[in-house]
Amino acid sequence: MWCMMVRSGVGGLEGSPNTLATGKTVRTTVLLPERVHRQVQAMAAANDVSSAWVIRQAVLHYLSTKAGQSELPLGSDRS
Repeated sequence: MWCMMVRSGVGGLEGSPNTLATGKTVRTTVLLPERVHRQVQAMAAANDVSSAWVIRQAVLHYLSTKAGQSELPLGSDRS
């Protein structure tokens, strides 16, 4: 999966989703519960996009809604 790089402590993303094709990216790996993985795959198939695209969009959305927050709402399922 490809992810955009995040500037630590700045609260913003380097670039925008449109710069993924030309911007600097890094490869990362995440472990998902099987149920979540199936949901991501189903959403990707239904929209004719890759599961990586769905995950990228979810991460970008999450980061944009948490911009400026220094603490994460971590629950008991931290891994």
